[in-house]
Amino acid sequence: MEEMKKQETEKNKKVIITRDMVREATDRICEENGLDETFANRFWQELSEDDEIYREYVHYLVYQDFACKATVNGVSITDILIWQIDHFKAQLDVDTTLTKRRSGSMVLLAFDTFLKMKKDPERYLRKLGEDTGTDYPGKFNGL
Repeated sequence: MEEMKKQETEKNKKVIITRDMVREATDRICEENGLDETFANRFWQELSEDDEIYREYVHYLVYQDFACKATVNGVSITDILIWQIDHFKAQLDVDTTLTKRRSGSMVLLAFDTFLKMKKDPERYLRKLGEDTGTDYPGKFNGL
C-alpha cells in the first residue's frame, strides 16, 4: 500500500517538458528502431495537430505508462498496442529480422495507428475486429 502511495505521489509531481524535448525523444525512438526520417516527420506533424493524443503520448514518455484518457469510439492506445503485439507475435514465425529489429518501436507505431484511427475510425475499428494476426477468427469480436 505504501509503495502505491509513493508511485501516485511521483505521478502528481509537475514535470516540465517542452515540445522540443518531445520531438527529440521521438526522433531518437525512430532512429533507434529503424523508422526513417519521413516517418518521423509525418508522425510529428500529425501528433502536433492533435492535442489529446499529444498529451497521451507525452504522458507515456514521462511515466512509461498509459493514461488512457484519449479514446476513439471506446478504443484506447492500449487496445491498439495489444492488437499490434498480436500481429508482432504472428510475424515472429515469418520474419524474425525486421520484426525483432522494430520491437522497441511498438508504442510509437501504436500511437501512429491511434492518430490514423482518429481520422478514419471505421476503417481501424473494422481492422481491430477482423484482422487479428492470429490463427483463429473472431478473437477481437466485441471490441
